[in-house]
Amino acid sequence: MPADSAATLPPSVPLPGRPRAHIGDHPVYHALPPDAQRRLIAEGTEVDLPGDARLALDRDHLWFVISGVLGAFPPDSEVCVAPVVSGAVYGWDHALGFSGSGAQVRPLLDVRLFQVPAAAAREALGYDWLARFVALQAVQRLTFLEQEAACNASHRVSERLAKWLLRLHHGGNGAPVRLNQARLAAMLGVQRTSINVAARNLQATGGVRFSRGKASILDVAKLTASSCRCGTTD
Repeated sequence: MPADSAATLPPSVPLPGRPRAHIGDHPVYHALPPDAQRRLIAEGTEVDLPGDARLALDRDHLWFVISGVLGAFPPDSEVCVAPVVSGAVYGWDHALGFSGSGAQVRPLLDVRLFQVPAAAAREALGYDWLARFVALQAVQRLTFLEQEAACNASHRVSERLAKWLLRLHHGGNGAPVRLNQARLAAMLGVQRTSINVAARNLQATGGVRFSRGKASILDVAKLTASSCRCGTTD
């Protein structure tokens, strides 16, 4: 389903077993001027989506990721080209009235989002501020995609899998990575058999355990040692 034609999202329902974060915990929101904060609070609403939701975020809102991880997917593809982690915001270009890249953005892990109508965000933050921020983000996005292309061409599947598991672990603030190996294979754009071999190799290091559609991170240091570490900073 294209992101700009996504159906209306369901109302916020607390996800079981998770401490309830809220928009006041979000670092970007927290850094905004008080007037902008008040406007966003007045116009926005919180939404929870489970990790297996197939609903793409629409382009009529600015989305603050309070907890969990989203993934960006090219249209009609299951290959994940970028994570959108907790503490990030998706849809800055939409707030400026641009259509964006056309990617479908949907949950990878359980997510709590704060959605603000794009027009309200533009009025609260100002067009000039948004334009400068979007220009900076465009440069960062291009750099990330260049790194990913080089990584995909030069590193083993096990190294790339370890990298993505760490991204999900850190981006979701340690939330369980509830993704089966078939979905991980689709995300990385490789065969299921390649993921099976990579998962066995990573499990043998003691850094992660795979069971019943879940990856449990046992030792971050060991998993990091098995990762290609592309796009990470020490």
